[in-house]
Formats: sequence, structure tokens, C-alpha cells
Amino acid sequence: MARILFVLSSASHLNLSDGQQIATGFWAQEFIPPYEAFRQAGHTVAVATPDGRPAVLDALCLAPEFHADDPTRPARLQGALAALPDWRRPLAVTAVTAGDYDALFFPGGHGPVADMADDPAIGRLVGRIHAAGGLIGAICHGPAGLLPARQEGRWLFEGYRMTCFSPEEERLAGLAERLPWLLADRLAALGGQLSFAPPGQAHVVSDRHLFTGQNPASAIGLAQAMLKALSSLGPGL
Repeated sequence: MARILFVLSSASHLNLSDGQQIATGFWAQEFIPPYEAFRQAGHTVAVATPDGRPAVLDALCLAPEFHADDPTRPARLQGALAALPDWRRPLAVTAVTAGDYDALFFPGGHGPVADMADDPAIGRLVGRIHAAGGLIGAICHGPAGLLPARQEGRWLFEGYRMTCFSPEEERLAGLAERLPWLLADRLAALGGQLSFAPPGQAHVVSDRHLFTGQNPASAIGLAQAMLKALSSLGPGL
């Protein structure tokens, strides 16, 4: 079976272009369902943060307005988080041996924009998993963890098809004009070939060993796509 490393944000705030700050962290709906899906399939799962500090939950992710389609979801997510100690006692990315893992997964929340987008250690980890043919998954703002992955000065994912939280979704969240930069813009500037579904709709893009999801609604589909790919890599996984 595969060994999968979830990389969560430990950033508690994000600096905005107007000098203000907003609370941030990881988004539970993009972490718990994929984590549980991998575990239920028999894979081994671990959690890391860029600096080894406890991951920070963005409390906004449990607000009822984000779960109108399933009002019971916040309580289930809270229960799962309480039963799962890994995110409070994570590994540090700098101490991770890439050869110990077959796949990476970057959940979103705005946290990764704050503490992963320019982190060389994140870039090296992604590069080593990529070079070994491992799978890399990222959802919503999680693709910020792909940004620092370079080889000989070029971005590793230049020309790859992908998605992330869309500019329209940022606008609807009231942050498009306040963020220091838009993730979609930065990915596209580096050569990512982005596509988006309408706001709030599930959208998963697979290209080679890269798997990306647009938003929280995409979490289960993204996990399923990666599980299918893991099953095709061989009986050892």
C-alpha cells in the first residue's frame, strides 16, 4: 500500500495588500474527507507542516454558510478533527525523507498562500516526489505548494493542466481585490494550463502524476482520482 504525506499550513494569518490581516489556516473539508478515503483504502497517511508547528485550522471553514448543502457536515468534521491528533503533532517538512512517501497531498485554505508559496523546503520535497514518479495532489489554495518546485530554474509543472480556487470564487469571497496576488494568476504566469468550473462546483484535473481540485466540493473526486492512480502503480501500492 502507498505512503501518503499531507502537508498542512501552520500559518495563522495572511497579510493583505491593504495592510490588513485575516485569520487563516487549513480548510477541514479539504483535509478530512481525502485523509479518511486514503486510510479506508488501506494506505498509510502522515501529516507535516512547513515548520513542524501544529497545523492551524481556519475556523471559518466550519461556518454554516459553507455547508448549506449538508448542515450536518461541520459537526462531523469537528468530530473527525478531535479524533485525529496528527495535525496537532505534525512532522516538519525539513525533516521529511521524500523517499519514504509515494504521494503528497496539499489541502487548501488560504494558509498555503502564506507559508508554502515561497518555501524552498516545500519546493525540494515536491521536486523529489515528482522525480521519483510519485503522485502529487493539491486542492483549492493547496497548489500554492507547487509554486516553489523548480529544476534548473524552470517550474516543474510548466505546461501541466491544472486547477485551483478560481478568480471568480475569490471575488465572491470578497478577497480578489485585497489579496497580495491571486493563486490562479501565479500558476498561469509560470506556465500552468488552468481550467475552472462555475463557482462552487466540483472540478478535478489530472495530468500525468499531478492531480488538482478547484474547491472544497472537489475533495472527494480528487481523492478518488488519486486512489485510482495509486491502484494502477502496482501491487506494492
